[in-house]
Amino acid sequence: MKLRFLLYLLLVPSTILAQHNHPKTETPASLTAGLGETNHPVSTSNPEAQKFFNQGLAYLYGFNHEEAARSFKQATVLDPDLAMAYWGVALVLGSNYNMQAEGPALLEAYANLQKARGLLPKASEPERDYIDALLKRYSSDLQADQAKLALEYKTAMGLLMAKYPDDLDAATLYAESMMNLRPWKLWTKDGKPAEGTEEIVSVLEGVLRRNPNHTGANHYYIHAVEASNNAERALPSAARLGKLAPKAGHLVHMPSHVYIRTGDYNEAAQSNADAIVADREYMKTGQQGIYTMMYYNHNVHFLAGANAMKGRYADAIKTARELEAGVTPHLVAMPMLEMFVPYTIVTLVRFQRWEEMLKEPKPGANLKIKTAYWHFGRGMAYAGTKQTANAESELKELQAVIKTIPADTPLGNNVAIDVLAVAEKALTGKIAFAKGDHRTAYELLAKAVEAEDMVNYNEPPDWDLPVRELLGAALLMNGDNVAAENVFRAEIVKHQRNGRALFGLAESLRRQGKATSAAMVQREFDLAWETADTKLTVAGLAGIRQ
Repeated sequence: MKLRFLLYLLLVPSTILAQHNHPKTETPASLTAGLGETNHPVSTSNPEAQKFFNQGLAYLYGFNHEEAARSFKQATVLDPDLAMAYWGVALVLGSNYNMQAEGPALLEAYANLQKARGLLPKASEPERDYIDALLKRYSSDLQADQAKLALEYKTAMGLLMAKYPDDLDAATLYAESMMNLRPWKLWTKDGKPAEGTEEIVSVLEGVLRRNPNHTGANHYYIHAVEASNNAERALPSAARLGKLAPKAGHLVHMPSHVYIRTGDYNEAAQSNADAIVADREYMKTGQQGIYTMMYYNHNVHFLAGANAMKGRYADAIKTARELEAGVTPHLVAMPMLEMFVPYTIVTLVRFQRWEEMLKEPKPGANLKIKTAYWHFGRGMAYAGTKQTANAESELKELQAVIKTIPADTPLGNNVAIDVLAVAEKALTGKIAFAKGDHRTAYELLAKAVEAEDMVNYNEPPDWDLPVRELLGAALLMNGDNVAAENVFRAEIVKHQRNGRALFGLAESLRRQGKATSAAMVQREFDLAWETADTKLTVAGLAGIRQ
């Protein structure tokens, strides 16, 4: 999601995982079309068991691990001697790119793998090798070193791929095993590959050369390169993936992880609108759990963010409020969902809707992250209307709330205090600017930019209010056009085709008398902003009411 989801590393208590991985009433899986052409022949004489095995693998590739488990379990019902069906259950109950498995899930995975092990005499040699490899990943001892087990599994999958070079699922699962060693940390903040990342990319590119329509390889390839400095190399996968699996909501969504990096915000919004439709159809089956709570809401979050980048306030705020309303009832059971709740405030601040922001009700005391954002939003609103005393009061409240948030509280792929440090510095800088202390404002906003750049990668970003937009606009308002140009150019590198940054860049060039360059950038801005419902001004970009 992060999804990350998510895409994000989800820190889910084992009791919640147990609740959502093991529904009290589990209905049998049914076959569903539109999940991609996944076919991995296994040792069964039951055609229906083969179909459910294939479907389990398809759901795995689409990150619907709960539904994958149900499909693999149905295959065991249809053919109790099918070792690979138990292997499949064990595989999907383990840790994945978005979630660390714990407790009951690990024990159930181990139990299913032991069933597969007991059926080894009835399995083919490749199947025995798949099972032997997965045996490296699990232990009956919950105190076992999970990182060591994951590394041993990765090594075993590398040997499996080498032994069966024509098995593209083996290669894809080997790539996944490497990705899971450092989820969401495949690239450094400056776009350099982490250890093992280049091999992941190479393996997946090898699969895609042989089968460009492999849903798992296309999905994992997008994740493998999205945080790099050339995410555009995944554009072919983005173009294919949603069409390959139109009923797999997460795969329909996944192209937006590329489009948001390449500045294709219309396509990012459309991918998520389509994913929402697909997931709502899936949710009609009555299945509940991690997927419906996290992955579906990730789509809604992403849609709001893409519309915000397009300058479409009406769509962005509507979707943000739907997101908040959808997750709020589930916060007690799944507190990590609070990461979605502040997006209404983020949207109001992004569009400088100060009157609406000041009408937002104060969150409950238990929602500390949203409360921090609420004080931040109010502070930005007061500073934007030059009520600096009130803004300073909100800043103090924001700082007080931050002190009450435990240091390890997650917010997406980050800890909350690191994200909120950007809010504190940005608000401090904006207050200084509103008071006319421009030199201090620039220094503070530059520190906010540094804090923003230290936030770990996620899409949408865990801090989704680019500070360079504010800094560049403040520089323009003070006539520092060359510095503003540099700031806006840096923002466009970070968020390609950002309409607000293009607007600021064009204006800074015009003010320097660079008419030709300004006209070129203006054309880019006109394209980026062609569907916007919001008119930009320099003062508005700075969030200052004149």
